[in-house]
Amino acid sequence: MAQDNQPDLQVEGWLKTLGIESLCQWDVLVFLHDHEISLFGAEHLARLLGYASAPVVGALEFLQILRLVKRSRVSQGVRLYRFIAQSDPQRCDASERLFALAASRAGRVVLSRKLRAGNRTPRLQWRESRRGSEI
Repeated sequence: MAQDNQPDLQVEGWLKTLGIESLCQWDVLVFLHDHEISLFGAEHLARLLGYASAPVVGALEFLQILRLVKRSRVSQGVRLYRFIAQSDPQRCDASERLFALAASRAGRVVLSRKLRAGNRTPRLQWRESRRGSEI
């Protein structure tokens, strides 16, 4: 049983090492990683990713604080957003492993499940646990 949880614990550890807390933050980071340099407004990025503007703006600010993303000053209503490769070996390893995991559908499901679990409120978690015990 403990071995079954090992991959999940590794994923949680990698996410914690990078500081990623939400699915929106992860989706923004993956987009910027895959597109190297992106020049547009946060609103356009939100539309591309299927989010409202506010969560994407928050994710970009948070990722900048974590030094995972660098952004330029505003020029004609847009910014240049760039993924920053990690120089710290532990953070570099975590990001490489997470991006490799995200390359497969099964890996994306695991990441999505982990990050969505962190987004649930205590009340929602309680409801879900009750629903599971009724089955």
